[in-house]
Amino acid sequence: MIARIRTLFPPGSIKGDALRILVLQTATLGIGTAAGIAIARTLGPGLKGQIDIFNLLTSFLVDFGTLGIGSGLLFQLANRGRPLAEVHGTGLAFSLGAGLAAAAAGVFGIPLWQQFFPNVPGWILLTAFLLAPFRYYNLVWSSLMTGLNRIVQSHWLALGFAVASTAGVFVLLAAGRLDVPALVALAAATTVVGVAVSYAVVHRTEPALAPSGKLLGASLRFSSLLFVANIANVLHFKADQVMVNYWLGSASVGLYAVAVRWAETLFLLDGALSTASLYRVCTAPPGESYALARRVFRTQLAISGGCGLLLALLARPLILLLYGQEFAGAALPLAALVPGVVAWSAGKVVAGMLSYNLNRTGFVTTVAVAGAVLNIALNYFSLAAGFGIVGVAVASSVSYTAVLLAILAGSRALAGRRPDPSAA
Repeated sequence: MIARIRTLFPPGSIKGDALRILVLQTATLGIGTAAGIAIARTLGPGLKGQIDIFNLLTSFLVDFGTLGIGSGLLFQLANRGRPLAEVHGTGLAFSLGAGLAAAAAGVFGIPLWQQFFPNVPGWILLTAFLLAPFRYYNLVWSSLMTGLNRIVQSHWLALGFAVASTAGVFVLLAAGRLDVPALVALAAATTVVGVAVSYAVVHRTEPALAPSGKLLGASLRFSSLLFVANIANVLHFKADQVMVNYWLGSASVGLYAVAVRWAETLFLLDGALSTASLYRVCTAPPGESYALARRVFRTQLAISGGCGLLLALLARPLILLLYGQEFAGAALPLAALVPGVVAWSAGKVVAGMLSYNLNRTGFVTTVAVAGAVLNIALNYFSLAAGFGIVGVAVASSVSYTAVLLAILAGSRALAGRRPDPSAA
């Protein structure tokens, strides 16, 4: 059976790598979910919400503080053929410089950050900032592995880190020490050790480091527009949790984060198909690329839609079984998020066609920014009107779907035109 699978999905092929990545991502998610359930049932919504905000802040710091350097370094390594020593050295230098700047902003700006995250102790916020250099390098390393065509290996390492982290959670649970300080310390330790292992992997391939200011500038220029689009998407997907914490407190974040985590498992379903089709979507003539993107979109919509419907119907029994009655309030937001996540998942390949085949990155970025603004406005209305986390979930689902409709409309309008090099 294994030999048959290897024949049908040979290593190094697009479909073979896509299958391996899907399996590894699913395993990593499953292991992380087991740890998440143990944490939720032990801490309850309020204290779990503090951990969720810690994770959210570390993610924000990477998204905003790295200025899109990952995509720029990937382009220089994979497309321009720049030496690994130069790209790695530049990425490492950027991680240290920008990361230390972020850490300093955390140390000297704690009173300000506590106003943004009023229900979280200051030491938790400070720890997130102090981890910035390590988190930044994680992003750089991921881009390097992709540029070296070793993305499957990076997912194996991610699985290993997830196993180690989850083992730590259950050790703490068995020892009766599973609390917020221990979990933050565990996250910090696994981050630092993970960076050391990641650095060693690249160092074995190329031990030399040759930082280049010129390469750094070129990478940042390339990634500038993509960075704007990425920030818009980050706000679109994460601003709701910040707003929930500000308006409703960490206990509501703890509930809402459970709903978000399960709704976003649907994104696993688009990874393999998008990866397998992306090269042809990017390189085919515009008309052919558009037709292929539409076929993939319809297929993905059917897959994600069917699984999403099942998830929505099972939301309440699933939450009660895994998390207990204390988290029952996450079930309805989960069901409300599903339509929007399905829409976003299905539309990824069309957005990729617009960006990489038709060179319409500017259009995609404009839609991303408009979607983020719509999301924040709808979330504000929902919270101000007292609709709670259910209203926030509906608002997010509506804005995700609006982005899909705009992308589809744009694809119809632009597919027949010649690519415009100045549009990106």
